[in-house]
Amino acid sequence: MLVDQLTRAFPDLARIREERVRKAVFDQWRYVGECNPEHDDIERIPVHPTLPIEKYGNLASHIRGQTAISQVLVPTYKKEWDVDLDLDHFLACAVVHDSAKVIEFTYQDGALVATPGFDHAYEAARIALSVGFPREVAHMIAVHTYLGPKRIPRTAAAQIFQFLDPICVPVFPEQGKSAVERHLEANRWTVGPAPDGLP
Repeated sequence: MLVDQLTRAFPDLARIREERVRKAVFDQWRYVGECNPEHDDIERIPVHPTLPIEKYGNLASHIRGQTAISQVLVPTYKKEWDVDLDLDHFLACAVVHDSAKVIEFTYQDGALVATPGFDHAYEAARIALSVGFPREVAHMIAVHTYLGPKRIPRTAAAQIFQFLDPICVPVFPEQGKSAVERHLEANRWTVGPAPDGLP
């Protein structure tokens, strides 16, 4: 089961001090793993079926990137701007924010596909509340992506985490469509040209 792989895949889980929050991480992954037992190796789940693991990494590397950067962001915001953020919340959110992709990504005719119209952010936030996460973490999860209906972050933590998500996906303009452009187009927003005279 995926839940049995968490400690090995995400060693920074040990840094979560609050037992209730750490337990909720395991409960969330247990839930999604039971919903779709097709996924049995956390290192073999892509960030998205259209992004091959060989080039873009996997969901686990996306999460590890977020936990690593969170450990720099949280103390930096405190030191530079006296903004108190909860590192437990950032680490937990990083580990579970995309957990509902386990439900979303299914095999059809031997190929992994994303279920059309599935809102993994909303579903993961709903699950988070049901397994005992604080509402702040559920809100961070719900607004973490621009995919699906636009949701506005209502807290500093949610806003910062929303910006953190695309940083940890190596999809860059030099390779074609960037992470930002892909998110905009997924919402049918148009991407306009650069202003005259600017690159």
